[in-house]
Amino acid sequence: MSGLSQALERELVLAEGADLARRGGYEAAAALLEPDSAGDPARLDLLARVHAQSGDLAAADAAWAAVLALRPGDSAAEAGRRVIAKVHSGRLRRRPVRRYLLTAGAVVVLGAAIAGGVVLTARQSPPPPVATVAKSDGGLRAELDRLHGEESRDATAAKERQEKLKQLAKTLAAPGVSAKAGSDAVIVSFDRSLFSPNATTPNEAGRTALTDWARVLKGQSIRITVIGHGVAVPGGPASGGSTVSLARASAAARVLAAESGLPLTAFAVSSADQGADSARTVTLEVRPTGA
Repeated sequence: MSGLSQALERELVLAEGADLARRGGYEAAAALLEPDSAGDPARLDLLARVHAQSGDLAAADAAWAAVLALRPGDSAAEAGRRVIAKVHSGRLRRRPVRRYLLTAGAVVVLGAAIAGGVVLTARQSPPPPVATVAKSDGGLRAELDRLHGEESRDATAAKERQEKLKQLAKTLAAPGVSAKAGSDAVIVSFDRSLFSPNATTPNEAGRTALTDWARVLKGQSIRITVIGHGVAVPGGPASGGSTVSLARASAAARVLAAESGLPLTAFAVSSADQGADSARTVTLEVRPTGA
C-alpha cells in the first residue's frame, strides 16, 4: 500500500470511528480504532476519548499515555491523565454529565473537570466502579459531529488531490519519459542522461529530449521543481548537492520554459545528492497550481 493510500485509509478510519462514537457505538468505535493505533497519536487520542466516554478510564489512561510517549507534552493527553489520576486517588467522583463544553481530550463543566463523558467533582469519595456511563448529550455529539466532518472533508480532499495528480501524470507521460503520481506531486524522470560528463548544459540528445517533452506542458496550470543530479566525486561529499547539479537544473529549466511557453517563474530549481555517473539528468516534481 502506498503512503498516500495509507494516509487515506487512516483518515477514513478516524472519520468512521468518530461517527460510531457520535452515535453511541463505543465498543464498535474502539474495535475499529484499536488495530494499528500504535504510532498514531491522533488515532490513540480519539481511542482514549471513546474509552473515557464509555467509562473505561483505565483503557483511556493507557491510550493517552501512549499519545504522550509519541508526542511528549501533548496538553490534551496530559489533562485527561490528570483527571483520571484524581478519580483513582479518590479525590474526584463520577456523576452523569449534564452541561459541558468539550475541549480536546478533557471537558470543563461549571468548575468541574470531565474526561470523556464523566463529570469529576473534587473532595468526594468515588462510588464503586461501573461498567458504563451515561451517553453523551448534545454537546459531545456536536463535537463528534465536528470531528467527523473534518475527517470526512480531509479524506475527500486527499482523494480528489490524488485523482488530479493521476490525471496529470497521464498527461505528462511521453516516450522516453516516465511520470508517476506521488503524494503531493507528479514525479517526472527521463530514461537517459541529458548531460555529458562534467557538463552543466544539456548535450544535443538531452536538449532534444527536453524540447520534445516540453510540448506536453503547453497550456498547463502547473508549478515545476527541477532537481539536478550530479556525480559523486571520489573523496568529495556524497550529500548536500553540488554546484554542478544545481547548474544542470537551471539549464534544464530554461530549455523547458522556452519550449513550453510557461514563464520562468513557474520553475524552481534544486540540487539532489550526488549519484552514480549514469545519473547525469534532472528529475521534475510537477504540481497543479494551488496544490
